[in-house]
Parts: sequence; structure tokens; C-alpha cells
Amino acid sequence: MLQMQNWPAEKIDLNKDMNQFVWNRQYPEAERIDGMILWNGVPGSTLAPPGKYFAKFTYEKDSVEMPFTILADPNYKITQQDYEDQFVFLTRVKDKFNEVQKAIKDIRNLRTQINDFVARQGKTVPKEIKEKADSINKHMTNIEETLYQTKAKSGQDVLNYPIRLNDKIGGVYDAAASGNMAPSKQARDVFAELSAQVDTELTKLKQIVNEEVPAFNKMINEKSLPVIGVNRNKNLIFFDGQASVVMHDRYETYSENFIMNALLLTIINGADGNAHS
Repeated sequence: MLQMQNWPAEKIDLNKDMNQFVWNRQYPEAERIDGMILWNGVPGSTLAPPGKYFAKFTYEKDSVEMPFTILADPNYKITQQDYEDQFVFLTRVKDKFNEVQKAIKDIRNLRTQINDFVARQGKTVPKEIKEKADSINKHMTNIEETLYQTKAKSGQDVLNYPIRLNDKIGGVYDAAASGNMAPSKQARDVFAELSAQVDTELTKLKQIVNEEVPAFNKMINEKSLPVIGVNRNKNLIFFDGQASVVMHDRYETYSENFIMNALLLTIINGADGNAHS
């Protein structure tokens, strides 16, 4: 039997007399990134297949469950198994697309932290720190450019430059979602190949997060490089064990732990699903 994903609970605003709630059967679309331009677009909502379901209504401490059935459209002569195979495949494709999107966000988050730190050191940044930062950035850029066509700045650019892995996965989703049907062998084979390529890049990113970033943090701590200093138009003051940078009458507060550790390059829910510092 197909194990369906739990649908997030929704609050229903009740009115006097009769109330009605309509479920559109749509699971959430894939993850978007602001400014990202894709030829195939982001995988859309996946439609719950025909089958038996139940709804749970909760009010304060009371709850009640109600079974219901989604019937297949009789105009389509396909089996229940075909519906379920399509749903499972589309969900897998969308999940893999989301893995790519999250990896891109993690790369950009790390790059921003590294570049901001190096910039704060100015011309006094040690050579080995700068070289390590450049090395990590270069490796992450290679991964990002494999996952996404970073040259795409307008709709026309996806015609001028070849699409990358996330866009190709979006194309597989579109093809498999183009009708009520089980995924074709070609769609399965292409997705398997693209998934393997994505996994290779995610493994590289995991190695950077688990090994190169900690080594970079260790190097920074060993050299006792400052995170906060007195720059032009800034004054460093302390209140109750916290350091604050005063800039144009605006306070930016950093905890004592942040200062002592010099730099915490952190990915929340990193490429391997865990938090890293």
C-alpha cells in the first residue's frame, strides 16, 4: 500500500452554521531561490493520487477522524498502481531538486561568511588565510556551477548557456507530470543518471563542510584574528560582557562567545542533513 506523506495541519476559520473546507489535493511545490532563472522552472505541486485517506479535525482537546476516498477520473484508463508509481516518482524527483536548491543556498551562505570575514581583515589578512579562503570558494563555485547555470541573469540566457543539473531535473519532473501515467523507462533512466551526478557534487560539498571549513576555522583561531575592530566611523564599546559596534548611532551586538571563537562558519542543516560549525 502506498504510504502517503502527512499533510501539514491547517487552521480553519469557523463561521456560524455550516462550514466547508476544500482540499485541492496538491502537495507543496519545490523550493525556490530568489532571482534563479530556470528554463524548465521549479517543479510544481504534486497531486495526491486516487485512494483511501482520512481527515483529522482537532478542536482544543477533542479530535475526530473521518475517512474519505479520492476516486480516479474514469476518463483515464490507467491502473491504481500507475497513479501511485507516478506520485512516488514525482516526489522523488522533487526531493532531489530540493536537495540541489538547499546545497546552492548553503554554498552561498558559506561564501558570504568567508568573504565578509576576509574583507574585515583588510590588507593585514595572513597569506595562508587568504589562500585557504580562496581555495574553499573555488571548490564551492565549481560545485555551484555544476548544479546551476550561474550565468543565467535573464530569460534569454538559458538559451545562450547550457542548463545545469537542477534545471535538467526540473525537465524530468515536467515530462513525468505531463499526464496521468506511470513514469516511462526513459524518465526513470534519465533521473537515475542525473541523481548520481547530483550526489557526486553533494559529496564534494559535504567534504568541504566537514573538513575544509573546520580546518579554516582552526587556522583562524590559531592566529587569533579579530572579528571586531575599530574601523573608520566605528567605535568599539562594551556593555555587561558584550561587545557592540557603534556605527551611525546604530548598535550591532555580538556575543562574547562570537568574539572568542573569532569566526563560526555555520551551515544550518548542512549538505548531510546535520548542523556544522
